[in-house]
Amino acid sequence: MIVTLIGYRGCGKSSVGPLLASRLQCRCVDSDDEIEARSGKSIKEIFADGGETTFRALETEVLRDLLMHPPAVIAAGGGAILAPVNRERMKHAGPVVWLTASAATLALRIEGDEASLQRRPSLTGQSIEDEVADVLESRRDLYKDVSTMTIDAEAESPHQIAERIVAALGDSQVGGTP
Repeated sequence: MIVTLIGYRGCGKSSVGPLLASRLQCRCVDSDDEIEARSGKSIKEIFADGGETTFRALETEVLRDLLMHPPAVIAAGGGAILAPVNRERMKHAGPVVWLTASAATLALRIEGDEASLQRRPSLTGQSIEDEVADVLESRRDLYKDVSTMTIDAEAESPHQIAERIVAALGDSQVGGTP
């Protein structure tokens, strides 16, 4: 089985993923890291060279491969849910956990993470606050549709969130070798 973490940038997928994988005794893969490794480019460079269409095609290819190799925890990119095929593959692979937080909290986290600001381009050209609010709203139903579990990541630590997921998974825990 594979546990896929979804949610908007800044919700904690990359922080919770390794902690959850450790508890479930399996590997954790961040799909954005894998995209960069395979392409030899940063996400920002991929967007600059080929646009969002090129990036989304790479994302779908990487997710296809990652979702075929259980056991694992996958921290999916925030927009991975845009492609119907990605949503179907995620659901088929195992539990899909949507980490939620308010647009204001997400914007604060993103603004406070210099690496994230350098790594990822703006999708709309708006201020961070406006972009997060608008894009989050446009994706909300897709996140809801694909998720099998929703965890409020607003105030809890990544450790607490990982423990909540482990408890919610119960007997269906991934297991395996890290």
